[in-house]
Amino acid sequence: MEDVGDPIRSEELEALFAPFALWPSCALAVSGGSDSSALMVLFADWLRLRGQDGASHVVVTVDHGLRAHSEEEARSVARAALGLGLPHATLVWQGPKPRSGIQAAARRVRYRLIGDYLRSRSIALVLTAHTRDDQAETLLMRLARGSGLDGLSAMSPLSPLAGPEAEAAGALWIGRPLLDIPKARLRATLKARGIAWIEDPSNAEPEFERTRLRAARAQLDALGLTPAMLALSAARLARVRRAVDGIVDRICDPVAGVVCADPCGVIAIDRAELLRAGEEVALRVLDRAIAAAGGAAEPVPLGKLESIAAAICREDSAAAARRWTLARALVTAEPAAVRVERESGRQPLPELTLAPGRSALWDGRFRVSVAPAFAGGPVQVRALDEANVRALRHRGDIAREAPVRVAALVPSFWLADRLIAIPSLGYWTDPHSVGDLEATFLGLVLRDSGKSAATPA
Repeated sequence: MEDVGDPIRSEELEALFAPFALWPSCALAVSGGSDSSALMVLFADWLRLRGQDGASHVVVTVDHGLRAHSEEEARSVARAALGLGLPHATLVWQGPKPRSGIQAAARRVRYRLIGDYLRSRSIALVLTAHTRDDQAETLLMRLARGSGLDGLSAMSPLSPLAGPEAEAAGALWIGRPLLDIPKARLRATLKARGIAWIEDPSNAEPEFERTRLRAARAQLDALGLTPAMLALSAARLARVRRAVDGIVDRICDPVAGVVCADPCGVIAIDRAELLRAGEEVALRVLDRAIAAAGGAAEPVPLGKLESIAAAICREDSAAAARRWTLARALVTAEPAAVRVERESGRQPLPELTLAPGRSALWDGRFRVSVAPAFAGGPVQVRALDEANVRALRHRGDIAREAPVRVAALVPSFWLADRLIAIPSLGYWTDPHSVGDLEATFLGLVLRDSGKSAATPA
């Protein structure tokens, strides 16, 4: 049995950090607390053992501006990082802070700032210092919320830094090399070297859920709910999750013929095959379809999704067509198929300007791009409204297969007030620009929540 009071040994470092060695550079998120300080020290040790310097990596500290001495704390981390041969950057949360939900807001801002910084430096990986203790607390917190399999699988050693901005600019990843290491071992490592760390006073405030869980640690341990056992359960649930997602991957593969997505972003699912797949698999297929067709940045609410899936999977209801809206998507259950498309009218669709050679994520659903060779200059990308659809159909410029409500929600390209292309409908005013102006529906393949393994580009 391991001694949770033992410092991390040098011979353990390769197993901790080697899985992330494929990335040529990475960032380390370091606040100055014990866990992240240990991450920085151990990473520097690992580089030295490999005969590498730290110049291609960077330590990032987010100054949330929530404590009086936060600037000095960031400078302290900077000094420690530079002393280890690692460059450092401080990212500052500017602007007003919310009066409630401050921890959740700080987390969102933290990852946004880090994501923006990674993209500006063409770095695809950030390492964080989540520990076995964090894993156990996450599992308990999600149990208290009635989470499903995804939530109870807790954190993964590698997961995407999610969000539409990340998808538009390329995948960003979070690595957690210390996820199976007890916090006590990290503190023992720092103590053995005489390295101090910063204590965040908010960690002792009982209004926060994690603080209350830590206060109950002795009682939980006495019941056998130790961090080691909770982390073991999370790992086993993650194994089940991977197996189920593998089945979902195969069903969602276009080759299987069960799920089909058209260029306008409408997804059709064979209803009989969905019923045969079983409740959990059907739920996940619908989840992916709704996320893809709706393009919302937030996860699909599980409780509402379960209600829709239950209604769709009741065989006695297969004769009736029913409709639901969820996460910006319209779900229509017909006798033979379930169709999922973008809901219209709930909120305005985006408008953006693209210069030649640039691409962007439009409405969370389409990757739009203008080739560098396009001679027309910057173009505007916006939704094709219903009036334009009807006019184009009346003139015979576009086919009538796509319903008006669907065609009105696809991206179209404009020069000033002149429509020049609707790639999803096969329409270009200039045949020479067919390859220059593109709009590609992302579909379900890119909406698998990052559960597949990642390698650097």
